[in-house]
Amino acid sequence: MKVLRGILAASVFFEVSCALFPPSGSVSEQVNYWLDKQEYGKAMDVVATLQEHPDQEVSDPQTLQDKISDQSLRYEQQVIIEADKALAKEDWRSALDLYQEAMERLPTSKKLKEGQQQLEKKQQASLAKLQLDLLVSQGEAVYNELLINQQVAATNPKDWLVKYKLDSKADEAAKLANELAEYGRRGLAEGDMALAKRTLPLAAKLSSAPDIKTAYDRYRQLQDEEDVRAAEEQERIVVEEEQKQKSQRKVYEKQIKKKQKVVVARNQDLGDDLLTEFKNAYAEGRFADALQLRQKLVKLNYDNAEFQGLSGDLSNNIAKHVKHLTDIGTQHYSRQQYEQALQKWQEAQVLDPQNEQLKAHVERAAKVLEKLKNLKHKQEVEVEPAATPLK
Repeated sequence: MKVLRGILAASVFFEVSCALFPPSGSVSEQVNYWLDKQEYGKAMDVVATLQEHPDQEVSDPQTLQDKISDQSLRYEQQVIIEADKALAKEDWRSALDLYQEAMERLPTSKKLKEGQQQLEKKQQASLAKLQLDLLVSQGEAVYNELLINQQVAATNPKDWLVKYKLDSKADEAAKLANELAEYGRRGLAEGDMALAKRTLPLAAKLSSAPDIKTAYDRYRQLQDEEDVRAAEEQERIVVEEEQKQKSQRKVYEKQIKKKQKVVVARNQDLGDDLLTEFKNAYAEGRFADALQLRQKLVKLNYDNAEFQGLSGDLSNNIAKHVKHLTDIGTQHYSRQQYEQALQKWQEAQVLDPQNEQLKAHVERAAKVLEKLKNLKHKQEVEVEPAATPLK
């Protein structure tokens, strides 16, 4: 039994010794040994001894230094990533253990030191928040209990036990109020209105102590000022937005006017060309062409005094010409010259398509011509010689 214990003790001593002291060998072998164990600080120490005790086998110490630096940098990044993952899960213990172990392996790392410090600050902030949450929760619960005790005491004022419970709850409320007020005063001093808002109103409900009332009144004053500033800021934002929209409207209207001027100028040039064609058609008595050209000029909003005058004259002349064509068509119709009548009435209808009288004339002439055509066809069929019989 003693022999077995001795063997076990020797085995443990050997493992510990191997962990503390690398096997004898070259500098490169020692560096690789510590790197395999992720003991980057010890690997750096091995390279650092080369400055005092150069080794002929190590021709380029910088190569070893770069190798350690590259691996330690990747190690730093991996530790920070894993710690952030643990923190995201609110696993504070794992995150802290990661940094603590990493600082033992790489004690000179600034990034790890900064990460550990930031983690500790976050931990302290989280603890402070939880403590405040607990204090506020206790304060709200005690306030509700105090109200109930006050009602019970008012209902049964002679019961000494009820009065004792009320006094005890009032003392507890006063104690919590003082703790809440401390938070509130710190919030006022640091400009943290959210903290003051969360603590001072509750403290004032729990206790009517003068110092708490003073702090609460100060909070109300600052809150009122903050509300005024917020309202003024909101009004400023609204005014700025209105001015911005007004400015944008002006720019838009300016662009529209510019485009309209371009369109007007282009329409004016086009209108000038159309006016020349219109005058020629009118002078040559091509009233149908003149009407089409006039419609185009009207769509362009062509503003020209000469055109306005000619347009009125055209309407009068067209009316006279339509009457003239209608009369000629009537004469042809009375002479049973139905095709000539239809032609004249159709010419007039092109110039005055809304004329119901012309429409009736055209329909009547067309029906007569259709009847004559059918009658002629029937007569031709009747006079057609019979087929010669076969012999």
